[in-house]
Amino acid sequence: MKSVSSNLCTVVNNRLLPFLFVTIFSSVACKKTLEGSKAVTNHNTPTEQKTLAALATTFNVANNSQLNTAMAAAVSGDKIILANGTYTGFTVTKSGITIQAANKGSAVVSSGIIRLSKVSSVTVQGLKITTAGSTQTVDGESFPVAVWFEASNSCRLAGSTVTLSGQASGTQWVMLSGNSNNNRVDHNEFGPNSVKGHYIFVRGNRTGITVPADRTDWANGNGPNNPNMARNTRIDHNYFHDMAASTGEIMVLGGIGVAGDYQLTNTLVESNLFVNCDGDAEIISIKSSSNTVRTNTFRTSVGTISSRAGNNNTISGNLMLQAGKTGTGGIKIYEKNHIVTGNYVDNPQDYGFVLGAGDSYTSSNFSHAQVFNASVTNNIWINLNTRGVIIGHGSNDMLPPTGCTFSNNALRGSASTLLDLRLPGNTVFSNNTTSGSNPAMPGTPLTTSDTGPGSYSY
Repeated sequence: MKSVSSNLCTVVNNRLLPFLFVTIFSSVACKKTLEGSKAVTNHNTPTEQKTLAALATTFNVANNSQLNTAMAAAVSGDKIILANGTYTGFTVTKSGITIQAANKGSAVVSSGIIRLSKVSSVTVQGLKITTAGSTQTVDGESFPVAVWFEASNSCRLAGSTVTLSGQASGTQWVMLSGNSNNNRVDHNEFGPNSVKGHYIFVRGNRTGITVPADRTDWANGNGPNNPNMARNTRIDHNYFHDMAASTGEIMVLGGIGVAGDYQLTNTLVESNLFVNCDGDAEIISIKSSSNTVRTNTFRTSVGTISSRAGNNNTISGNLMLQAGKTGTGGIKIYEKNHIVTGNYVDNPQDYGFVLGAGDSYTSSNFSHAQVFNASVTNNIWINLNTRGVIIGHGSNDMLPPTGCTFSNNALRGSASTLLDLRLPGNTVFSNNTTSGSNPAMPGTPLTTSDTGPGSYSY
């Protein structure tokens, strides 16, 4: 069994299974120092392992020295609790541990980075992260970063307040890179920000991937698998706010060009709150495949949810309450097999929806791919008072949407053209309405009571 730190006596109580042989810790054992502790090689039966898990050590630390010592001694199942105070960033190389603030938001990481390096099942929770970050080599490229999931699996950043200070231009607040799988970023607060960068960047490694001059075959699903992409990331119940103009998208899913556009990354962005996120014409920029953006609430945020590159993305059940703010929009899609359904967009100043026209994959002026087989159904756009919904827009070659459906949607407002069929191609339109009273909002908007650290407990 493990010894415990000098400032903590582990209490052994009724968690022990009565039918197992149990070594009772004496008061002397409870006083063993951290320096003298040793992790036991695990040769136990599954039942014994469960019992040992019940005896996992909790390390209470109050400064960087104690934190570093605890990090070196911790093994899977252990918990490190940071007292109120200021700390330097840290690198986690042990799987299965939890690092948390004793009091949510009162343990402050004010310098360095938090790096989860090739680990699994690590949770970091309840911290306040104000660091400027530092420049790291991520996936073969140089990035300033504050929190970095490096080829890690089933890890979590939760219940934390991320509000960087003094960071360099281009800093990625949270980066998930390489062969990272099944990680979660949830119940955090991000913002405010006035420096170029992204709150979250879910990407991968394009190094060593030879991309074709003509991407057609890859776009049709015949490209190679890139093993070094972050996949199955869940981003939920975060509060994103106050991203200043011209600073960047709130988050990018993919964003490494053709090496990542057609990778099935399966990122799930759900139940987040976005308020005054004005950094770019794309609030969420999707540049990979098989992702889902659903049940989020957007308030007065410039730009759109944009499926910019990649296939098979779903945008559903989002509430976009834009209040006529200049530059606000709705949803924009390009490329193949997307689903847009059940969204509610109220009073955007720019387009409520764009079904894009596109460019040939072989075009020297390629910018946006032609749309194929999109399904746009059961959405509500109200107070479209400046611009409406546009079908066929935004490319150099102006190739029309092909094989798309636009059905059972409601469009309301005073714009001169609510449904602008600029270049509809063979899109099938059915059961859409442009008159009558405004349909009811199909859900309840999220608030800060539902998202961010205030909605999280541990």
